[in-house]
Amino acid sequence: MKNSLPPATEQTPDLVPRKKAAGSSRRFQRKASQADAGNEIWLLTLTDMFMLLMICFVLLFGMSLYRQKEAAVAAAPPVAAMMPVPAAQEPPVIQSASSLESELLAILAGDRQDVTVERRSTYIILTFPERIMFDSGQAEVKATVQPLLEKVAVVILNRPELVVAIHGHTDDRPIHNQRYPSNWELSVDRATQVARALVQTGIQPTKLSIKGFGEDHPLYPNDSDDNRMKNRRVEIQFFLTPSNT
Repeated sequence: MKNSLPPATEQTPDLVPRKKAAGSSRRFQRKASQADAGNEIWLLTLTDMFMLLMICFVLLFGMSLYRQKEAAVAAAPPVAAMMPVPAAQEPPVIQSASSLESELLAILAGDRQDVTVERRSTYIILTFPERIMFDSGQAEVKATVQPLLEKVAVVILNRPELVVAIHGHTDDRPIHNQRYPSNWELSVDRATQVARALVQTGIQPTKLSIKGFGEDHPLYPNDSDDNRMKNRRVEIQFFLTPSNT
């Protein structure tokens, strides 16, 4: 009887390790699945980030194109400016400018004193050099030029449609006196004194505008005494537009 029973101790030790091995396998599978899930979450986050970057790039590119389009539209001339002037409007302005130019040249024919007349489209520029109007560094109009200014005033009075601007200009040499801290003040005062001389002949002050540019708008480079002398000037500009001809 003793020899017919298998030993109890031969199979018992094998049961415990098998259970441990099965439990360890299940824990490993759970950890592996958790790691895979973490990797998937990381991949999804990276994909979302690239998608957002792509969207931002597209938006920025679209905004850049839109701004370029707006800049091009703003830089383009107005449609009205590109349209040709109707034939019914252009001739009166040109004819009036031509007539004004001829009249100014006529009053200068006797004694021009180096005063020049220049026609630019629909306005005329009458340029007085400094030496015939002012002493150096001064703004008082010389008495010798008063008769010529009176003739100019007659032209203005006979043409109520004119818009008149008086501009003072200097060279680039700094001024050195107590009355004028800079060339700009001198140019403004010279334009003002010429306007005052015209007003004294009967022209309404509201018909005149005054500007001083100092050395900022030279006719020639300020690289010689002769060029500087030409840059020191006063301009009387006569404007003609279709609305007032």
